[in-house]
Amino acid sequence: METVLVVAERTRCDGIRKLLPPGGYALIRAESEREARMRILDLQLSLAIVDAMLPGNDPKDIAVFAASQDIDTILIAPEELAMHIAAMMRQYGVYTAAASRDSLSAVLGAVSVARERIRKAEERNRKLLARLQNEKLLTEAKCLLAGRKGMSEAEAHACIERKAMDCRISLADAAIGIVRELS
Repeated sequence: METVLVVAERTRCDGIRKLLPPGGYALIRAESEREARMRILDLQLSLAIVDAMLPGNDPKDIAVFAASQDIDTILIAPEELAMHIAAMMRQYGVYTAAASRDSLSAVLGAVSVARERIRKAEERNRKLLARLQNEKLLTEAKCLLAGRKGMSEAEAHACIERKAMDCRISLADAAIGIVRELS
């Protein structure tokens, strides 16, 4: 269940709650900029929804602050201002939706797509970093074998492969063993 901060007056919060798809959201409300900032800093939030009609505060500042804390943020604006506000807020990483179920649903869909793309990119990064680490280990082991045992790069690589096969371990583990042995 996603924890969602809704920054709006009580009556507007109830209206925003009705715009959200049923279930899947634990809503926490804040009625002022100060209260919103405290909750943003103190709680693990997955989404912040800010009412652009919040009186006495600058809702755009609250939305930008939430987005700066790596929280997906949606600014709910009146339909006639939504496009203008969206163009302005995009540079801060803030999504903008008109105060309608269809508009909010479309923006929530875009948030979901962006999250999935980020998840896939992070997974690719993890795999590439592991591969880079393995290559670094292999290179270090080859250099040690070349320097200490006078092997060529091809001979050193073959030696690491033989050790990995003989011990039934990965190339990286074989390289770690050689580095420990020769360092």
